[in-house]
Amino acid sequence: MKRILWMTVAVLFTTALPSRAYDWSKTYPVQGNPELRVSTSDANIRVSTWDKSEIEARVTSSHYKIGAGGLTIEEHQSGDVVEIGVKYPHAVHVCLFCGYSSDNVEIEIHMPREGKVNLRTGDGRIELAGLKGSAELKSGDGNVEIEAVDGQLRAETSDGHIRAKGRFDALEVKTGDGRVEVVAEAGSAITTGWRLETGDGSVTLDIPEQLNADVDLHSGDGHIDLEMPVTTSGKLRENEVHGKINGGGNLLVVRTGDGSIRVGKS
Repeated sequence: MKRILWMTVAVLFTTALPSRAYDWSKTYPVQGNPELRVSTSDANIRVSTWDKSEIEARVTSSHYKIGAGGLTIEEHQSGDVVEIGVKYPHAVHVCLFCGYSSDNVEIEIHMPREGKVNLRTGDGRIELAGLKGSAELKSGDGNVEIEAVDGQLRAETSDGHIRAKGRFDALEVKTGDGRVEVVAEAGSAITTGWRLETGDGSVTLDIPEQLNADVDLHSGDGHIDLEMPVTTSGKLRENEVHGKINGGGNLLVVRTGDGSIRVGKS
């Protein structure tokens, strides 16, 4: 009797776990500098670049099938604008042993190096690498990782860290709970003002030695470390700095609610 019972439990565990992965893919021919828009409520998004004049998109799911009764892929192309949306089924099956999360659905895209992206997920991480152009990234709950980008960047997450490295003209990064780490490489310029902000975490910013900026740094509960010359003005405080780098320029704002700030050389 015990042997039969254990065999039954083993069968239940086996049938509770997903037995295969499901995937969907499509390639979009584009010309010039394309625009990519991706939105989902619960998935990880990864975008990298290549030299081909096309956008290749792939969605992989380790639990939900893709199609009727499962994940719905809504996609559209209008000229050089490609839009992809991944929606979950209305009736969500609950399994105590499956551990379903955003890690069960991956959206992976390759696109030309120059272009514009708008990536949004309600729960999942976002990774972007190699883009030259404009990027707007937003996650409700997940880390944001940006590597080797060139141009304008706006990145936001409610809960997670943000790491960004590249040459920036416009820069705005914000997290509700997590650290911010930014390396602005040679050639970066504050053309429209930069803002880095976290509600709970530290901010580390490395900038080129020749960068011109007016700086406005404030930490609600933390110290500020400056590893490059800043001409300060006003009353000196441990958690607040107002001043100029290289004679001043457009405004660089850094805010932390609870965490330190470090500004150094890239």
